[in-house]
Formats: sequence, C-alpha cells, structure tokens
Amino acid sequence: MLFLIFVYGTLKSGEPNYHLMQNETSGVCIPRGIAYTKEKYPLVVASRYNIPYLLDKPGTGHNVQGELYKVDAAQLAFLDRLESHPKLYVRKDVVLTRNKDDPSSREDIAAQAYFLVNFRPHLLDLPMYDSYKDMIDGKKYIKPKDRDVPAPLWWYEIHTGYEEEI
Repeated sequence: MLFLIFVYGTLKSGEPNYHLMQNETSGVCIPRGIAYTKEKYPLVVASRYNIPYLLDKPGTGHNVQGELYKVDAAQLAFLDRLESHPKLYVRKDVVLTRNKDDPSSREDIAAQAYFLVNFRPHLLDLPMYDSYKDMIDGKKYIKPKDRDVPAPLWWYEIHTGYEEEI
C-alpha cells in the first residue's frame, strides 16, 4: 500500500534534508511532482534552528507550494519518526491541487502533511511564506546534528505542550 505525502520544507528537492527522501533503505519514496495546498495555511520559519512549520490554521497565510510523494509504510514510519509525529508535528489530511492559479484545472488531490497543531500564538505574527527555501530571509536551517540542544528540550519555543526545560 502506498500513501501520498506532501512535503513543504527541508525535505523538498534542493533543500537540506532532501537526501532523506532518496534513502532507499528507509522505504519506497516516489516523487509525484509539485502541488499546492487548496486551502491557505501559514508556513513560517521559527525556533532557534530556523525550522519550517506548517501551522494548523486553515484560511490564514497562503496556498503553500510543496512536493508530493508516494511512500510505502516503511517510509511513512521513517517520516513519522523524523517529524516526531504525533508529539511535535501531527500528520493530517490535506487537500492539494496541481495548479493554484487556474480554477478550471483544480483537481483535488487527497494527501497528508505534517502540521504543527499545538503551536504558540506568537508564530502567527511571523512572516508567512507560500514556499520554503533554505536561507529564506537570511534564516539558515540548522540540521539536528549541529544543534546545541536536543529535542524535545527546545520545543517549548514553538509548541504549547512543552514548558521551558532549559
């Protein structure tokens, strides 16, 4: 069985974690092209590590551009671990379209994406993007291996379920 996953941040082609989508040892991952969220969502870059987050606040922000992948159960489990689902991100259903500018060609695509659900309200005050690229507004993504504080000790910066622990 294959699942459709929408990636919008560091897992996109050309971004810092794209190599994880090409790692054949973690499972099957077949690129299916560019897609856009049919609903508007806030895509922000936050935390001390400049991580992109798709906030679960439909109707706010932009139709977010990302990439669609067909993945098998092994790759889905790998992505769930990578995204700390369901502790940090929550994998949820999302409706996508191939062409956000042409209403006549808006074929709905049902997929799943990783959302930040329990986010701190101040994240809605950050700049919102329609597409992520590393170094957006000068904010360089910091890979997990280069972080000075391990997860979940810094999650309090963005997540309402964690209190400051450091």
